[in-house]
Amino acid sequence: MEEIAALDELERVAQNLLREVDSSAVVLLKGNLAAGKTTLVSKIVQILGEGAATSPTFSLQQSYGERVFHYDFYRVSFDEILSLGLVEELEKEGLHFIEWADDALKELLIDAGFKLFELDIDILNESSRKYRLKALYA
Repeated sequence: MEEIAALDELERVAQNLLREVDSSAVVLLKGNLAAGKTTLVSKIVQILGEGAATSPTFSLQQSYGERVFHYDFYRVSFDEILSLGLVEELEKEGLHFIEWADDALKELLIDAGFKLFELDIDILNESSRKYRLKALYA
């Protein structure tokens, strides 16, 4: 999946992403600050009827219903992720969206056989983004 969309077209992006990823998968969200990572997760949560999403920046993890999980690892090291048991959380059935995953975590998840996707979000201008989704598993 690769597409360019304005913020008012975000529902289309979210619907396309939901068609592309498995119902139980991990999606690494990559993009600069204010790229719209949490905004996209919020739209997905809304589409799935699980309420409204908020940024997990200070809580590390937010759960929406029993099938959508959102993580923000901006301030957390790989060793802290392991010691807190957050990798085990990713084994739960459902969609897991991770902001600010580092390469060590990405490699661990690939090696462990997770259904892993990476979504790059590039800011084109104030209201448009480019979304590129790719599978990282065989």
